[in-house]
Formats: sequence, structure tokens, C-alpha cells
Amino acid sequence: MTGISTDVLSAAATADDAQVRRQGIGFIDGSIPGYALLLGGDAAQAPPLVGSLTGQQIAVFVTEDALVTALREAGVPLGWESRVVPLDVTSALGFITRVAQIFGNAETQEAVLDYARKRLRGFTVLLGQPTPDRLAEAREALSFGCPLLSSAEMGQVADWDGVAIGGLAVGEIVQAGIEERGLRVHVPLPQLPVEYSADFAGEVVRDDAVGAALYGVELTITGDDVVDGRVTVVGPDLDAGLSDDHPYAMLVEIGGRAMQPDFESVLERQIETLLNDVHGVMHRGQRANTRLRVSRKAIEKGLRLRHLGEVLHARLHNEFGNILSRVQVTIFTDPAQVDEVTARAQAVYERRDARLSGLTDEAVDTFYTCTLCQTIAAGHLCVISPQHPGVCGAQDWMDTRAAVSIRPVGPNRAVEKEGLIDARLGQWESVNRVVQQESGGALTAYSLYSMMEDPGPACGDFECITAMLPLTNGVMVMDHTCTGVTPSGMDWDMLYEMVGSGVPVPGFIGHSKRALGSARFISAEGGWRRIVWMNHSLREELRPALESLATAEGVEGFVDMIATERDGMSEEEVLAHMEAAGHPALAMEPMM
Repeated sequence: MTGISTDVLSAAATADDAQVRRQGIGFIDGSIPGYALLLGGDAAQAPPLVGSLTGQQIAVFVTEDALVTALREAGVPLGWESRVVPLDVTSALGFITRVAQIFGNAETQEAVLDYARKRLRGFTVLLGQPTPDRLAEAREALSFGCPLLSSAEMGQVADWDGVAIGGLAVGEIVQAGIEERGLRVHVPLPQLPVEYSADFAGEVVRDDAVGAALYGVELTITGDDVVDGRVTVVGPDLDAGLSDDHPYAMLVEIGGRAMQPDFESVLERQIETLLNDVHGVMHRGQRANTRLRVSRKAIEKGLRLRHLGEVLHARLHNEFGNILSRVQVTIFTDPAQVDEVTARAQAVYERRDARLSGLTDEAVDTFYTCTLCQTIAAGHLCVISPQHPGVCGAQDWMDTRAAVSIRPVGPNRAVEKEGLIDARLGQWESVNRVVQQESGGALTAYSLYSMMEDPGPACGDFECITAMLPLTNGVMVMDHTCTGVTPSGMDWDMLYEMVGSGVPVPGFIGHSKRALGSARFISAEGGWRRIVWMNHSLREELRPALESLATAEGVEGFVDMIATERDGMSEEEVLAHMEAAGHPALAMEPMM
């Protein structure tokens, strides 16, 4: 590692320590994510570049007189207060050295450089053609971890042992610096016409207050050509009277050096939490089962879809800036465009779900909790294993494992699988202990595989409801598309109110569609063999998954043994269908 020059050490020794402490604290508390050393001869480009840098709260050391003059003539405020500081390279690096010595307790040159590289995070910007003197200054900064970014073509810089990126447009330099150094940039929330606070999480927008009601799909993906901060609305906006579950799609594209495809679903699931803090907005659901309701008053005050995109841009940066540096949001309300995004999203969902193919609960030693929905259902939590996804269906074992790696302290927590209590129910001492802690004592036990004994609770984001049908010795399964009274004597809304309260109700559970493809789904009660009724569209949608489970156990033609609304709407009619079809639930032990 190259050492620190005598001139820089001298500058550090003569630095005003009071000034270093006042200004250096910003680098430590994160209010200043990093710094740029600005040098070069293209003074005309300095004002817009400095504006972009300070817009991201990055401190700028302006190292050449011509650049200082250009900034002053353009009306750019100079000095520590504006964080645009006229200071030559030696003095600037002396300041950085002294910050490392004071705040990092760095006593050796190696410790100073290590602290500067890891915590202070600078980069050098060269406007215009490189000269030997400027390259020498940039080389000095390189030992502090500062890559060289230039508007000029750099070619092969002689004797250069580090990152040198040339040919950048001025508008690209700031983003390149952020990504090269992994700066965590704070993005202020947009100016909204309504209030924004966690106090509004869980707010319900009822039918008599709704101004827009949308239903559709949300997808978060990793992108290469992402323009940070770009928010686009394609189709009519909220003030156009969107109602009756108007088609809707939200595409969030993420970029960043640390971003991985495994993180996509983690960020996607955050959309609900981040949008529900907007006064007058109610977000429920996930994936292709998303409902967005906006109050009439919020729309009258000027709330529009672009505001929601701007909120996501800011909050995702501020919550997950350790893995991302670019967020682009596109919101579609044009039905044709929504259909295209939906088809694209389904392919992504299928690819995500396939990651867990063949992985069993026995094969892992760690489960995970998810408390993300406690903002809409106090005390609610999910315990997630390879064969027991979250009730929303958008969080599986892979997702929660990734979430913990991104944010060790957050809504997801790792639970070592210890102290088996009951293998049939799927209960462990360690899981029950954490469940009691995470639910604030509302739950004392949690069965992963039972709907009758200590079932897990459900928030309002489930896709399906399974309810016991005592006369048939089986269960019915329905989704929200099912209309009218079911064989349970209740319709979707009645069951939703009961199941979605966040309080477990034995014999009734909310869950995802994908849970029905798991061999562990209510396996304590006999699993898929208990399903005796489903609404027809759901049965056909899940036919491949259910047939796969049944065929593996030698029960051919099982799906057609399941009654639908076409076969009966009472328990007596369902029982008659079961007897005619020879349904296996008839020969099983009583559920109660």
C-alpha cells in the first residue's frame, strides 16, 4: 500500500482540530456520504457537476483556482457551510487524514488509509484533459481509496494501479462515483400534498371514502439501464376516477453494485410498508394480488401516482442504500401495458419459486420469522421454512434468508431449529420462544403444519382461506375471486374479517396459493387429502401442483374428486360428490 506523503502529513498536523471535529462528524454520522476531489481545466462543467454532487450531500473539495472562479461567478456558495470547499489536494487529503486520526483513532499511516478507504469514501473527478501534475495529484488520492473519474478519455494511464474511468458525461460522473465507492446516499422524502408518517400504517380506506381502487401486480427487478429517480406514469392518473379494481402494475427497477436477484423479492415486499405511511393510501397484497386504494380526500388534495413512486425512490434508498444506488419506478394503469407487465412478472415469480424445489424443512437448521405486517395486524408474524412460506406468498425461506443478510436487525429474524416438541404439528421450543417474543406475548405456540392446533395467525395479505367443513371430514379452499356463500355458510368477506384479524382461529387459516403445493400444508391433519371443495377457477389454477402431490402418493385423478361450485354449495352436496368420486377424506380419521 502506498504511504501518505510528507506534504499531506504536514497538512494534517497543522489542520484546525476544532474545524476537523465540526466538519468531520458529518462523515461519521452519515449525513455526508463521501467526498469528491474536483480538479481539471474544463471550468464550464464545474457548476452543474458541483450542483449534482451537493444534491447528493457529497462534500466537494475544489482544488484549482480556475474552478473556484467559475463556481463563484455562477453563484455557487463556497465554504464549509455549503460543503463546497476551496482546498488544494494536499490540504484536502490532510483534512481527511486528520478526520481518520481523530474519529478513527488511527495512529499509523496504514490505519489512516484503511479508515479513509472504508469509512470516508472519496473519489477524484478530473474535468478536461489529464496533465502530469493532475495525474500525480490523483495518484496521491488513489492511496486513500479514491478512484479517478474523468470526462476525458483516459486510455491506459501510465503506472496507474487502481480504478480510472474516462469518457464519462458530466451527468454520469456522480452516479459512477456513488457506485464505485458504495456511497449510501440519503434521499429526502418528496414534498407531498398529504401527510406521511408511520402513524398512518394500517389505515383503512373504506368504500364510502375511496377515490381510486386499483388491483394488479407489483414487480421489483434488477436492471442495468436504471436511471435513478426516474418516475413514470403510463396511463390515467388517480384524478381520472379509477375505480372497480382498475388494472394496475408497478415496476420497480433497482441498480447497484451489491444488488443481487435474491434481494428483489425482499425489496418488493417492502412496497406495502413504505406506501401505507402515506395518509389516505391503503395497500394490501403482493405479487399479482395487489390492491391499492386511495381516499377521495387525498386525491382532492393533489396526491398522484408519481408521488407514490417518489416515496419509494426515497425510502428504498434510505432503508437499503447498503445494496442499491439507483431506483427507477414505472406505474402502469393502461390495461394493455398492465397485461404485459403481469406476464413478465409471472415468469419472474415462477423462477423465484423454483429455487426451493426439493428443499425440505429437515434439510435446514434455521427458520426465519417475518413481522413485516405488524403495521396492519398487531401481533402478527409468520414463521417461514422451506416448506412453509409466509401467508402472503411473497416471502419464502430464500427471501427471508436474504433479508437477514441485507438487514440483520429488521422485520426478519433467524431462528435456530432447536428442541423439537412435536414433529407432526411442526413445533419447536426455539420457535415458540421467539414467537412469544416477536408477538409481544400474543402467541405462545406456533404450529407450522397444523390448522387445528396452534395455527399461525394471518394478516390481511393472504391469497386463500382454508376452512374446516365438519360434515365432510375435510376442508374447503377459496380465493378472493369466489363470490357468494360457500359450503362453510360464509362468503369471502365474512371469512376474511375473521381470519385476517391477526389472531389465530383453529380450523380457519389464511395462506398463499403456493402453500397448497407443499407436502407440509396442514400435514398434521392429513394434508392435501383433506381438500374437498375449492372454487373452480382456483382448483384449475392449482391443478398441476395438486396433481403432482397426489400422483406421487398413488392417488390418481385426485383434483377431479374435489367439488367446486359447479358440484355443490352446501356441505351435504359436497359430501354427495365425495361419495360418488370416492374421495380419500371419507376414510380418514375425524378432524375433531
